[in-house]
Amino acid sequence: MSEKALAHLNEALQHLFTLTGYSDKDPEILASHRETTHQWTETIVQAFYDTLFTYEPTAKIFNEGERPTREQMLRDWYEGLTCGNIDQNWWRHQWFVGLVHVKRGVSNLFLIGMMSRIQQLFLDKCLETLPPDEAKELFGAFKRITDVVTGLIADGYFENYFIALERTVGFKTALIQRMLDMEVNKMLEEWRNTTAA
Repeated sequence: MSEKALAHLNEALQHLFTLTGYSDKDPEILASHRETTHQWTETIVQAFYDTLFTYEPTAKIFNEGERPTREQMLRDWYEGLTCGNIDQNWWRHQWFVGLVHVKRGVSNLFLIGMMSRIQQLFLDKCLETLPPDEAKELFGAFKRITDVVTGLIADGYFENYFIALERTVGFKTALIQRMLDMEVNKMLEEWRNTTAA
């Protein structure tokens, strides 16, 4: 990981921690409930991939026969998360998932929708299993962490896309940004003209 990418990741983490309200207590809350939350693993994994494999736009992302491998990856991610095993390397990995998403054609729309699905399933399990105050505390910790994950993956997608573009085409990021700014200004003007008509 380049110095520039690492600096960007650290800055992104600080923004996300501040904006979501994440604290170092959140992984501890998850770890203290791991025996309970690990019982929910299969429900969450199955619901997640049932959704993806039965929805045509997401189903076509996968190769024939790869569902067991993908399920194991999600299982490992969920169990690591709910054990509270979260450190700098774990956050770094989440950011690089964005690069994998670029390669696989996983849009941020799919990412956001499916993280929402995981959060809803987790909330349902919290409410079914725990007293209200405990459910609120556990879900709050899970939601803050998974919101940071969503932000990192989306940011990694965007940032790594530009890094790859810079490396392949040879344009500097600043030049690409100036070109984009010019085109976005044109598009905004078109939109204003359309809505004013």
